[in-house]
Amino acid sequence: MIKNILILMLALPVAGAQAQTPTSQPAKKTGADPTNGPAVRTARIVAGKPSSGDTLVDETLDKLEARGKTAKAIEAEIQYDFITPGPIEELEETQTKIGTLFFVQSGHPRFLVHFTKKVQGGTVDKSAEYYAFDGLWLTERNDRSKTVIRREVVKPGQHVDLFDLGRGPFPLPFGRSRAEMLHHFEIKLHSYHGGASKDAPIQLRCLPREGTDLATRYRYVDLFVDRKLDLPTQVVCQRKIDDNRINVKFARIKEHETIDAKRFMVPAPDGFQETIEPLEPPTEAAAAASPQDN
Repeated sequence: MIKNILILMLALPVAGAQAQTPTSQPAKKTGADPTNGPAVRTARIVAGKPSSGDTLVDETLDKLEARGKTAKAIEAEIQYDFITPGPIEELEETQTKIGTLFFVQSGHPRFLVHFTKKVQGGTVDKSAEYYAFDGLWLTERNDRSKTVIRREVVKPGQHVDLFDLGRGPFPLPFGRSRAEMLHHFEIKLHSYHGGASKDAPIQLRCLPREGTDLATRYRYVDLFVDRKLDLPTQVVCQRKIDDNRINVKFARIKEHETIDAKRFMVPAPDGFQETIEPLEPPTEAAAAASPQDN
């Protein structure tokens, strides 16, 4: 499902350095104007802009927004850890997936996450997994089960902000305005934040605000922001349903002007079962109420 890769999109795009792993908390979504409403009014207003109450946090959010606008296309190595807690830390179970990410933000947004290896309990599985979005369809391919599922996310000609924190199918806390971020999250420095060291990432704890969609699923989202690159280098979140944690790291970042659209096409090999799920047409009432198709 789309939400199976939601945390990957929460982490994109990111940059090269790897950071320490903290333990973290969730978020909820609201379709209201991010510059108005009770969620924003819970933040301080400084110089006419919503504020977290911490200058470093505000500056970091502004830099993330600005950097997000300049990152057109990114290629990176990705490590995805799914951590099941135990009674003590030594008894935690971790499933690690390693692969490559391609992400295009400008023009027609597209992404591909291609996992080439999975490690769990000392066992290595090299069956590939793909999660690709070509601008209209989300494709999930699992080479172990020999299945391909294609889900239509956007209709041709439909105008949708895919990464909008309140309504987008792939909410992305990167390149969004400070007002939008504070509308959906209470944001503060993580208690593990390493102070003013130039080499230490800025560690932000983002607590989803009540009433948002992310708050129904995550206890928190932690962002590790590289001070030189003004990009997240790691994202950690904890699921609400079972307290499992997800830790996503990126390395060896390459920035491109664009990435060939063919990169985001995932074919169904012979012998694979392919399922196609078109997007249901909106009801007349929903279509009349939606400003996104105007």
